[in-house]
Amino acid sequence: MTFPQDNMDDDDAAVWERLTRGVKAYEPELPPSRPAKSPKAKPKQPRRTTVTPSAQPLLAGKHSSQPIDLRSGEKAGIDGATRRRLAQGQIPIEARLDLHGLTAAQAERRLARFVDQAARTGVRCVLVITGKGSEGEGVLRRLVPLWLKTPPLSGQILAISQARQADGGGGALYVMLRRKRQAG
Repeated sequence: MTFPQDNMDDDDAAVWERLTRGVKAYEPELPPSRPAKSPKAKPKQPRRTTVTPSAQPLLAGKHSSQPIDLRSGEKAGIDGATRRRLAQGQIPIEARLDLHGLTAAQAERRLARFVDQAARTGVRCVLVITGKGSEGEGVLRRLVPLWLKTPPLSGQILAISQARQADGGGGALYVMLRRKRQAG
């Protein structure tokens, strides 16, 4: 890739310097990374999510509850047998999505399409592969659960659990979709 300054003479370089002085590189805001676990780690507190005004009408519908994140110890809203079966990978995986190598923007769009398609076709359990990233601090590994737990996807998701090692371990998630209720 070539940049404007690669083909400049001295006058152009001076103009370019004046124009770009004070310009800072764009750095998107990412959620803070998790600190390394200490041997005596404190129990995790449930995450608090803020609802933006534009998201409130979506939450006011019949699926106003947030997805249950089994990774952080949440249990309310799902029976114990289903919770255990999901966490142990015993619910059949009906569809898979591999997000390796995608940018965050590409992954978010692909995840939204995938979840929407799965929900429309009545799929109950899917596997979303994020990868672990370098040193276990992958961007998608952090962002995908957040996307799943916020509108518009949260209305279609019942529960999220870390996958078993055979299905990707810490670099993959089991996602249980809400049942599509029949009218009538």
